[in-house]
Amino acid sequence: MNARTRIDSRRGRREQRKVERDTRRARLRVLLSRADRGVLTPEESALLRGDIEAEIAEGDTHRRSAGGQQAAAMRLHKRIEAAEQCLVETEAERDRYAAAAEALHPHAVEGRR
Repeated sequence: MNARTRIDSRRGRREQRKVERDTRRARLRVLLSRADRGVLTPEESALLRGDIEAEIAEGDTHRRSAGGQQAAAMRLHKRIEAAEQCLVETEAERDRYAAAAEALHPHAVEGRR
């Protein structure tokens, strides 16, 4: 399977979930309106419960995913900070060596005379 097929497949699944979610939410609005009027049948009540539980489960899944992504972002942020600190230390060490080499340079020139 090439990358293009995977992307299309992922996009297709995402679109399918969106359609299902939109359908479920539209049905929720109708059922809630009927519940407000007190005309909800037992079958509609069961459907309402199922749709609400599906929304809750989907929300929980997204929250877990977001939490994992946030933790990964924090780990990467710490790695970047460590890399930046390493760069600062390396540049300081380079500057010390450059200064030491510069200090030795006049002596090297005198030694050649």
